[in-house]
Amino acid sequence: MNPHSLVTRPMPDLRQFPLPTGRKGWPWTFDEIPPGPPDQITAGPRITVITPSFNQGQFIEETIRSVLLQGYPNLEYIIIDGGSTDNSVEIIKKYEPWITFWVSEKDRGQCHAINKGFARATGDIFAWLCSDDVYAPGALHRIAENLGNRKSAMAVGASIITRGPDTLEGALDRRQPSFADMAYNVKTFPQPSTFWTRDLWEAAGPLGEDLYFVMDYDLWLRMVPRAQSVKRLDEILSYQRAQPDQKSARGRVGEHDFLEQRVRVAWGAARSRGESSLGWLARVWLLKLWQNRARFWRVKEPGFHWQVARWVLSMPPKEPRRQAREQCSKHETIR
Repeated sequence: MNPHSLVTRPMPDLRQFPLPTGRKGWPWTFDEIPPGPPDQITAGPRITVITPSFNQGQFIEETIRSVLLQGYPNLEYIIIDGGSTDNSVEIIKKYEPWITFWVSEKDRGQCHAINKGFARATGDIFAWLCSDDVYAPGALHRIAENLGNRKSAMAVGASIITRGPDTLEGALDRRQPSFADMAYNVKTFPQPSTFWTRDLWEAAGPLGEDLYFVMDYDLWLRMVPRAQSVKRLDEILSYQRAQPDQKSARGRVGEHDFLEQRVRVAWGAARSRGESSLGWLARVWLLKLWQNRARFWRVKEPGFHWQVARWVLSMPPKEPRRQAREQCSKHETIR
């Protein structure tokens, strides 16, 4: 275990960093130029970034550099490592002078690590960046411009899904769905390009440690209804690295678990909004029909709407009817 106190760290300069070996481009051989001369840079809101890590020594240095070289003066950077046995800790130590806090110790998984990090956070704006993903230059300045002095707010930018582990080039990910699309069609935000204010975390967090695949989707479903504003930005704020050991790749083996978690999370959110199972099923199908009104044959294709139908039909026989009666009683009371 290597705990380090939460203290203010100097804003790094590329020339102070360890020299890269055979690496070029962001964030290796040039850094983001801050917006104006140093004496014109105001501190801005404190942004806390958490990086959960476990045996990602191949990628974590690039992640760390992309955070520290943002040129953002009021950054709190916390790394929670789960007791890596590769070279991750060695890499973290190289950047120790600029990291606010880091620790390497056994934990209960990624969600636990992120929750531990936010429990230490003192920032006004929160985000997490996985140890194989990368921030785009200027991302934190853009977020400070949009979330500074706001309460109960979120900001979602675009992202790039790389076409492999050794490049930052790839496909544009501009997922910025409405809440209806999130709740009834399981659409979500690009996780590393999503930021939020501290009070939203306090109201909607922490992450559910029982979720392996969809913990971010679960958090967004709790945050968005509580948010006073959700700013959708055109700028690319991050790069999501496609690599063989990422969850989405490993998840193909456990696809059933992924689909089951997704439906369970969506149903839990619907229930928290006071929806009955039958009402939720109806909304899912109505949205699907509306979105495919010019192509009705696509409704026959496998998808979330069929998963919800199977989920509701597999409930104990009395459950849907009991919930329907409760909804009727509620409406009678209102009248």
